[in-house]
Amino acid sequence: MNKQTITIGIIGAGSIGSLFGGYLANISSDEYNINMFFFGREAHINAINENGLLIQTKTDSIRINNIIGYTSPKAYLRDNKDERFNFIFLTTKAYDIRNALFEYRELISLTNWLVILQNGIGNEEIAKDFIIDSKIIRAITSNGALLTDSGTVKHTGEGFTKIGLAFKKNIAKDQKTQAYNSLELLKSLFSNAGIKIEMEDDIIRNCWEKVFVNIGINAVGALTRLRNGELLERNELKKLMRDAINEAIMIAKVKKIKLTDKDFVKLCFDVAKKTKNNINSMLQDIMKGKKTEIDFINGRILKYGQEFELDVPINRMITILIKGLEDSNL
Repeated sequence: MNKQTITIGIIGAGSIGSLFGGYLANISSDEYNINMFFFGREAHINAINENGLLIQTKTDSIRINNIIGYTSPKAYLRDNKDERFNFIFLTTKAYDIRNALFEYRELISLTNWLVILQNGIGNEEIAKDFIIDSKIIRAITSNGALLTDSGTVKHTGEGFTKIGLAFKKNIAKDQKTQAYNSLELLKSLFSNAGIKIEMEDDIIRNCWEKVFVNIGINAVGALTRLRNGELLERNELKKLMRDAINEAIMIAKVKKIKLTDKDFVKLCFDVAKKTKNNINSMLQDIMKGKKTEIDFINGRILKYGQEFELDVPINRMITILIKGLEDSNL
């Protein structure tokens, strides 16, 4: 049986990109032969090229030696001129999306599909400036990952992963079968890699429903420097979280996002309770003096509110305060 060769690129191979790319590269299957290319920071890429990628789980350590890393698209194109990708994953921080897509635009022109695996909402609207919208897949995950050293990623928590066509309505009728076959292929690759995967008919709705949790927890935790569970110990903070989420739900409905009938405030509180000891990613960024993804979470609600001339005072205040913290040198 001839194996199908699948070529995959990971742009922004940090923690989550390295985790997913590593698992995909490690596929042992009678169906697939994986060519995996990482694009990332020099120290991490050099470590992978010299010693492979090490994935650490709670019970095991996996060394993956079939990944080739590059620090720039030019270096890759010099070695692999005109070789096409089946999938390119974009796993940078959301605020880097436009810069990354511009820098790697020549590579992106060589891919069948761009898979956006990032936090936030509205990311696909930026991506369609660089690739035809019918070739964009969005992916969301609750898996946790941490780069503990160059060439080493720790799988800190297992969770769900969901994929779907970002602009399903824009795919021509004669191309829909091919599009869904490609999505099925991606699902099969994830399954073979040991990643729990669901294929969603409305992935944009799923992005919104995931971001409601981030809207409630991330910025409030970053502003107060409290762990997730500690947010629930103060009624005033719970009210702030609730109001921020309700503003986001209002905007989603105006944008005609077909939400499910879940209680998203309760869902947010449940997540905070289950992850009570977690220091959320936005708080980690603030503590490290790094830029946050606020513009794609609470800030995106503010942006949409301004477009529809709707007031979202809680998300406006939260966004302004987080940006103030980003500029602080203290």
